[in-house]
Amino acid sequence: MPLDKFKELQKTIREFKDKFPTLQLDNAFIGWYLHSFVTGNEDEAFSAIVGGPGDKGADAIYIDKETKSVFIIQGKYNQSKVPCNTKLQDVMGLANLGRTMLVENSASFDILVRDANNEVQDKLKEARKKIQRDEYRLILKFITTGKISKTQLEQGEQIVEDWENASFEGISRIDLFRLMQDYLEGIAPPVLTLRLPIQGEELFNKFDDETDISSWVFSVNGKDLGDLFNKVGIRIFARNIRGFLGNTSINEEIKKTLDNEPEYFWYFNNGITIICDEARQISERKGKYLEINNAQIINGQQTTRTLAEIENGTKANVLVKVIAVARKEGNTHENFTKLVGEIVRATNHQNAISASDLMSNEIEQIRIEREFKKYKYQYIRKRQTKREAMSAAGFKPNFAINKTELAQRIVACHFDPSIVRLGKDKLFEEDQYFKIFNIKHIEDYFVYYWLGRNVFRQTKTVMRGYAKWLILNYTWNKIGTELLRPMNRKKFRIISERYYREDYEKTLKPLFQVINKLFVVSSLFYRKNKISDRGSVLDESSFFRKQKLDIRLEKFLNKNKYSWHRKFVNDKFKEFLNNINNLEIN
Repeated sequence: MPLDKFKELQKTIREFKDKFPTLQLDNAFIGWYLHSFVTGNEDEAFSAIVGGPGDKGADAIYIDKETKSVFIIQGKYNQSKVPCNTKLQDVMGLANLGRTMLVENSASFDILVRDANNEVQDKLKEARKKIQRDEYRLILKFITTGKISKTQLEQGEQIVEDWENASFEGISRIDLFRLMQDYLEGIAPPVLTLRLPIQGEELFNKFDDETDISSWVFSVNGKDLGDLFNKVGIRIFARNIRGFLGNTSINEEIKKTLDNEPEYFWYFNNGITIICDEARQISERKGKYLEINNAQIINGQQTTRTLAEIENGTKANVLVKVIAVARKEGNTHENFTKLVGEIVRATNHQNAISASDLMSNEIEQIRIEREFKKYKYQYIRKRQTKREAMSAAGFKPNFAINKTELAQRIVACHFDPSIVRLGKDKLFEEDQYFKIFNIKHIEDYFVYYWLGRNVFRQTKTVMRGYAKWLILNYTWNKIGTELLRPMNRKKFRIISERYYREDYEKTLKPLFQVINKLFVVSSLFYRKNKISDRGSVLDESSFFRKQKLDIRLEKFLNKNKYSWHRKFVNDKFKEFLNNINNLEIN
């Protein structure tokens, strides 16, 4: 398993290099890490890379103005199957560079940058200014595909331990595997270490030897919790199964309590649940804190978001539960993921959870969202307000697709179309979900989406709406395999996106003609078969809910008296596929 994971890591690094061909493979490793776990932006990651002659041990320098942090990263990309040991001098080199950035006396810094290359000089000077004058935090990261010993890490940490605004972290191959799994699950970039002030003296702490899980229960001031969201943003909810739901009745009740009776908020509200990798209690003159690493609010998003918007947060206290699950080698990550899901189910008693919600963070949903973004498509996998969805996208999409409509179209193509009419949530129950979202090539999803959309463009009446899933199924059975051919699926996506262009409209015309004809046939099919087994007349809605209509429609069209309908359908399908095959995309 570790070797398979390393091959996957190498593949992702090569993909980053393909996007930025000027990078050496070592620097592509740094760029991939920055993009995936720090910035979330490929261009920013590329711009931060400075590794090369005269880099002074800094392979990347990234200034994050949003979190007021300076990242200095050094990396060692060793591609051997067996992870090699890290040299102490490399670790200490990064730590000593950090110390030079932190000391107030600039003499040692001036000596350091004297013979650095121009780009490194400029970036180090800007970074030092942010640290010294603007109170930015310095984060030193030594990343390697090899091993780092505990002693090396401790020595690196000791160099900067006298500065509260600095940290040193070593990330080895095994740590990268964990981070990659987080990336696949959408928890990237991760939330930096944060401090949550403890309100009052009461704090309950429990450690479970059997599960290796630590937990804390305490009160937090409402303003501090709201400030947490304002500082970190929606990344703190990456493991949450929903986005912000807006003005639901529950959220209105939260606001009402905060406005009218904030002193009772602790008693009326369920509080929030945070899951993390590790946490520790810190006592200082200013008070007590819980320092939390890689925090995720998995229950209580609506409470947190409301507190961030309301002025009366300072008068309210909130119950907080923090659960720290140590992730080590073996199957711990699987246990971690399973535990998160179970905690979500167990702790949510206000806004109801659906099967669709529970699948919103499933790995395939994350993959679709991430890959669709490359095509300027927004994939909406979480239940949330439109405003929240637009904010979460981070770019201006050309098209938006939600996971429910995609699931419906795949089901209508591959399974009995009556399944779609059983309800949206049924499609996300485990026995159905993994049959539906079991598609290898990401562009295949576009074929299902656009075929459905082209069918629905011809759905001009309510009656046609009842038959649309059957028509989509029939159309798929006739041309679906051809549309999935690599060149055809690309062409089909492009002409469907730009169907208004004269040449593309001409290409699609026979498809629209055959779909219109199939709706006419479906109406005839209904009239000839609307009498139920009991002798009663079924309306269109009830009729098109029946099972195995796809088989019956095929037999219906094969009857001799409908041969002219059948000929028109077959001819137009053939004409459309010829158009696709002969089309040249500019």
